Amino acid sequence: MTDLSSTPALPCIRWGRTLYPYHGANLGTGNRCGHNPNQPEFHLFREPEWATTVPHVMRKLIEAVKGYYYAPLDTLPSLANLNGRRNKSGDPRQNRSEARAAEVLVMRAVLYFTEYASLRVGTPKSDGGFIPRSCTELAKQAGLLKAKRDPAEPDEPSRRFRRAFSRLRLAGAFDVYLQYDEKEDGSKRARPAIKRVNLNFLIALGACSFEQLKKFRTHCANRLKSSRRAHREEFPTASDAAKAREELRRKQGESGVYTYVAGKRRDKILRDNSGPAAYLAASRDHHADLVRRFPDLSPPEIARLARDFPSLDAWLRDRQLE
Repeated sequence: MTDLSSTPALPCIRWGRTLYPYHGANLGTGNRCGHNPNQPEFHLFREPEWATTVPHVMRKLIEAVKGYYYAPLDTLPSLANLNGRRNKSGDPRQNRSEARAAEVLVMRAVLYFTEYASLRVGTPKSDGGFIPRSCTELAKQAGLLKAKRDPAEPDEPSRRFRRAFSRLRLAGAFDVYLQYDEKEDGSKRARPAIKRVNLNFLIALGACSFEQLKKFRTHCANRLKSSRRAHREEFPTASDAAKAREELRRKQGESGVYTYVAGKRRDKILRDNSGPAAYLAASRDHHADLVRRFPDLSPPEIARLARDFPSLDAWLRDRQLE
């Protein structure tokens, strides 16, 4: 952190009576935190070691997320105009650049660790299990971990990560299913939530068509089936035992007895069913429908067509009249 009081090249900036802790180099942009709109913090992202081996479609999606930073309303209007407001000119008001930079970092981490056959964020296992990626793991990949005062402290997502993650969820990028384990004393221990990426959100990035993504997901599903088939052939006893347990539980359910398997219990889906959230979902689906109907149009042309979608107030009024 720069000591402004001892730096003659920088002005003495105060926040009220307190010396401002940042360098103030970008004050003219409205970003007092030091963010430079012309130099987004993409360098914070930690590319996985296997990043160079990802499939072509997956690479195109990951790179398309960066385009959202430079042309937010053309690429993802449901996220860029999350507040549902308009400028005096009538054009949608886009979100701030430092928010977009964080959203790009978070979404790139999500897309790298998405299992595209089911669109869940995590790692599938050859025995049929699934390991969901926690927000702490995603924040570490995105370079948005909370700064530690003590090296012994556990890693935690920063507030910037949590805000970007929340905005992406509200914009329909993914659904979140909370999970927990219940202890003997009745208390609950949180487990990594299941996060499922929205198919329309991926298509709205403008990197691939529905047909291309469908073929890629089929390819991923076939590879996963092949891996699980090989596991069953290598460990037939364990595979048959797991299948028998599932059959026993199914029979229990038919008789009205319900049991749970450790690590597979879901609590609830974290959704906002209020008017603005439903409006954003409808706007996103409208944008995806335009992409499907007009495959030859460029993303800016699709975005211009999407601007005909009614404002939040008009949309809510129309729903009340239905």
